[in-house]
Amino acid sequence: MKKLVVVFLVLVAVAVAAAGAGILLSRGGRALGGPTVLVWRLDRTILEQAPTSGFPFAASATLDSMAELYPALRAAREDDGVKGLAVYIQGADFGLAKAQEFRRQLAALRQAGKFVECYLETAGEGSNGTLAYYLATACERIHLAPAGDLNLLGLFADSIFLRGAFEKLKVDPAFSSVGRYKSAVEAFTQTEHSPAAEEAMNAILDSFYEQLVAGIAAARRLPPAEVRRLIDDAPYAAPEALRRKLVDALAYPDQFRDRIEERAGGEPRLVRLQDYGGRGNPFAGKTIAVVFALGTIVRGHGGIEPWTQEVFLGSESLAEILSDLADDDGVAAVVLRVDSPGGSALASDLILRQVELLAREKPVVVSMSDVAASGGYYIAAKAHKIVAEPATLTGSIGVFGGKLVTRRLQEEHLGVTHDTLKRGANADIYTTLAPFSAAQQARVDGLMRRVYDTFIGHVARGRKLSPREVEAVAQGRVWTGEEARRLRLVDELGGFDRALELARAEAGIAAGAAVRLAFYPEPPSLWDLLLDGEDDPLLPSSLVRLLRALEPPTAGALELPREIARLARPF
Repeated sequence: MKKLVVVFLVLVAVAVAAAGAGILLSRGGRALGGPTVLVWRLDRTILEQAPTSGFPFAASATLDSMAELYPALRAAREDDGVKGLAVYIQGADFGLAKAQEFRRQLAALRQAGKFVECYLETAGEGSNGTLAYYLATACERIHLAPAGDLNLLGLFADSIFLRGAFEKLKVDPAFSSVGRYKSAVEAFTQTEHSPAAEEAMNAILDSFYEQLVAGIAAARRLPPAEVRRLIDDAPYAAPEALRRKLVDALAYPDQFRDRIEERAGGEPRLVRLQDYGGRGNPFAGKTIAVVFALGTIVRGHGGIEPWTQEVFLGSESLAEILSDLADDDGVAAVVLRVDSPGGSALASDLILRQVELLAREKPVVVSMSDVAASGGYYIAAKAHKIVAEPATLTGSIGVFGGKLVTRRLQEEHLGVTHDTLKRGANADIYTTLAPFSAAQQARVDGLMRRVYDTFIGHVARGRKLSPREVEAVAQGRVWTGEEARRLRLVDELGGFDRALELARAEAGIAAGAAVRLAFYPEPPSLWDLLLDGEDDPLLPSSLVRLLRALEPPTAGALELPREIARLARPF
């Protein structure tokens, strides 16, 4: 058996070495007999970082990530051998904030003298293509397949309410919250939005819509009023999209390739964007660490649930990384990239403590992605600087908790009976067999109020605001990054580039000095998986995590309401 493992490791090492050599050759950016054109196909989900559990070479086959795309786009700007970028958009499986980051990167490429051309087979096929088209407008020219459609339809959001189903099932929701706008419990307790929740959601949709209209209008050189009319008149067949100046040409893929060759000035050497890459000068004296804080916040270890594909941000896992970086003299600053709807209040507090300790040793700049709300905002509150995209969902400073009481379901539908015994007046406070008594409800409300006040205090100290000022913008209200900046919940609008500029400045690194980017958490090595796989916390606990995800939380949940979280992708 040992011989088999050794042979397997040798073969893998040879394969990895060969692949590495090929990647190194391809990443040089210099054409071997012709100009280099990078090719980016958007045909799969784009995460902030590919999952770090599982076979280390498998994730890149099915997922793209900001961790690989951003360094590649950044490096291409400064590479004289790269003439341009051909973007094939087959879908846009990410949120509006990520689209804004990508649009900014494409604009930076164009400013660096590279051509950027886009090919759309269709912008939505029987579906909403607004986000795909919004991204495409960052290109110099948009080419649409002659038989394609342009479904520039605007925004659509739908929320599911379970109260009617619970009544039929004889399940009794027992939830409460702190914060007028903290509407997560309404999915269980209501049949439609409360006026406060509807107000908050409409404000987000209004902000998103105006950002989309403004971005498309500027890119296509159209008046905003005309863009609104175009949205209202959609969808369009390809010829009409061309006539209305929404695209620049109708072309088949071979005709688009001819166009790319013409722009390149000769038959180009095509390199996948994911295979190009670059994380700064590997010999640079200064390193900026980019730490991804992704997913629902839980205590312990995080990872991706293989059954549901839900991503979990573990307080222990992240704390270990932040602690190591605090002690690493080679790391000059840290950019904490947050894409999280929140989760456990306790886990959020444990992470914030480690962020605070790290910030005592070196600059910490938060870069917010699609969502950084509730617990996701909690862990960001004490960074030196916070940068958000205009469409980032953030804030949601509020708390909710409760339980689903299933006794009637079990007894009347399933024939299951219970004969309970207890010692202690509140031993049954969290049981799903009975609602809270008046005294228990008061205790639960007190616990939630304590978490809420703690949250307010952290934000006040981190953002240098008074508790009264924070309370005025809290109440569980979710804001777009655009509004959050006005309210001083974030410092600036921008993406990775701006966060890195601020990190440089805070660390005293000259603007032109070379730096290396180090991304965390690092993927497990093959050796780790072979020898230590049995210790992977995700493997034995997958079922436990799934059941935990299905069970509503008790007191003290800091999580973005699901109907609002879905607004990150309201298309």
